[in-house]
Amino acid sequence: MTNSTAGNGSTIMRKKFSKLGLPLTAIVLAILISGLGIAAWLIRPHQVMSEVSESLEASESVRVSKISVDNVDGLHMEPIKRSKEVNLIIYPGARVPAKAYALTAIKIAREGYEVYLVEMPVNLAILGWKKAGKVISSRNRSQKWVLGGHSMGGAMAARFISKTDYPVRGLVLWAAYPPEGARFSSRLDVLSITGKKDEIISREKFERSRRQLPQSAEFLEIEGGNHSQFGWYGSQNGDGQATISRSRQTELIARLTTDFLDEL
Repeated sequence: MTNSTAGNGSTIMRKKFSKLGLPLTAIVLAILISGLGIAAWLIRPHQVMSEVSESLEASESVRVSKISVDNVDGLHMEPIKRSKEVNLIIYPGARVPAKAYALTAIKIAREGYEVYLVEMPVNLAILGWKKAGKVISSRNRSQKWVLGGHSMGGAMAARFISKTDYPVRGLVLWAAYPPEGARFSSRLDVLSITGKKDEIISREKFERSRRQLPQSAEFLEIEGGNHSQFGWYGSQNGDGQATISRSRQTELIARLTTDFLDEL
């Protein structure tokens, strides 16, 4: 009698799954495949455009070298004739290799500033937002330090400043805004640059985040610029169509950032 009852129960369960048309194993498999797909998308980086490597080789006024300090890797742009006491550390956007910002970094370095492009674990700054601290600690802490980044990189740069006591004088946000709840000293100098055609950034969150920053924060918008052209890695799905060239947007970003650094 007992065996017969158990057998009937199994038959009923099989019928229930059959009515749904989705066996339990198929549901589990679908979830696993979906999870693997998302993980693969996160790990797969955007491709750095060929113009970057060509510019690195052609640079004469800036010495470009790889850095590896306390598990922090990246690129160091050092002007041959250094004339400024301000150092800039840049965090890359999500799934974007740090090298994609080399052209902008070189233009800034040509004006006398040292620039550090910090690589992130699987190209996600959210996993390496503390890395600026190791760069600063390995160099001259008495110099003026400015931290910035693009998109997620900018948000994580802001997070670093709000959660640590490292001597960071300024924050540069490229198509980015600070995480919700982040707070900053009124003495912090802040520059925010966005693109008029940017359709990746959340305008609602961007506008809401303004009140988190010091009243002295400067907000600038590049006419015709979009989100993807803050770096040299192609175009992102869903972004607006830029009406200026990537080279022109790079020039404007570098000039506006340099003007900000000059004021420090």
